[in-house]
Amino acid sequence: MKTRKIAAHYAYLSGSLTPSVIVTVDDSGTIVDIERDVRDIDSRSGVEFYNGVLIPGMSDCHCHIEYSYVKGMIARGGGLPEFIRSIIEIKRTCDLSDEQKCAPALAWSGKMEREGVIAVGDHNNNDYVYPVKDNSGIFWRTFVELFDVDGQSADETFLQGLARAERHRSLGIPATVIPHACYTMDDRLMALTGGAATAYCGARADGIVSIHYKESVELGGPDERARVLASLGTDRDGVLLVHCIYADEGDIDCMTDKLGDKVTVVPCPRSNIYIEGRLPDLDMLRRKGVRIALGTDGLSSNEVLSMVEEMKCVQENMPHIPLSEVIGWATLNGAQALGISDWAGSLEVGKRPGVVLLENVDLQSMRLTPESAGLRLV
Repeated sequence: MKTRKIAAHYAYLSGSLTPSVIVTVDDSGTIVDIERDVRDIDSRSGVEFYNGVLIPGMSDCHCHIEYSYVKGMIARGGGLPEFIRSIIEIKRTCDLSDEQKCAPALAWSGKMEREGVIAVGDHNNNDYVYPVKDNSGIFWRTFVELFDVDGQSADETFLQGLARAERHRSLGIPATVIPHACYTMDDRLMALTGGAATAYCGARADGIVSIHYKESVELGGPDERARVLASLGTDRDGVLLVHCIYADEGDIDCMTDKLGDKVTVVPCPRSNIYIEGRLPDLDMLRRKGVRIALGTDGLSSNEVLSMVEEMKCVQENMPHIPLSEVIGWATLNGAQALGISDWAGSLEVGKRPGVVLLENVDLQSMRLTPESAGLRLV
């Protein structure tokens, strides 16, 4: 069996940045050994030594890869209602072919993989992105999100969503039908979609559902919390509450009281600032002890699809949050949210999580720098 011994100044192990670690992987990418407290690690024979921090592969828990062709078309800071109007107009007037829309998504997914993303929770409304996910080196969990469609019944919309999810599953891609948000669905469609998430899903982590939540003051309405809560049964394996820009303690408590540690809050920091000009109350979420993961959202509201840039955004706006904690959001927490922590999310013997180098980290202050980037080694 051929193996590689990989080391760097630090490695992210068990929630901490640990010095003098060698990670040994076999040719399948499985970790077969982890050595700690290794002396003269940078001069050891047979060891690949890198400047930086070794981390497991990252999970982007919320992305709309299909909107990669929209990059640069929507102005920053207009707020969510204007953003949605812009998306609708772009989709209405766009004359690009499916192949032309897919091409930038293919390019960006390759870049994400090279930079250390091993899993994506992708919100999907269109079939033209199948080539992105077929034979990809990234694990894709597809959330087929539904909206009310003018002139179409909730039942018809729901059945179309089930068919799209089935097409994903035919490619071996786990797929679940989900509600987009309470402000884009009537009660009938919310009820149908909520009840379907457990019955129609992929091979892993049955019942994982993702929903946009508390992302706008203007949208959602005073009954958003109650409507979302009513649509989520207690038999979920996981619930991803995306954005949560305006969520307060009560909004989080009602979810965790019903669903416990199945809840993950997924801020998309750069997108949240791009659209609404602010981040969620991350300190409140930390105090509540709810799991936090990260997403990029997509190029309609972001300049790049980079989990490292999302971590930088957190550090720039919340400098008191330790780098080790933010790495955990991007790796283990994300893997747990997407139902893949049995093989991903942490550097542990027996797992095959990918090994990623965080380059250009300030190792004195343990902070990312403007030049920090991810490089997938395994």
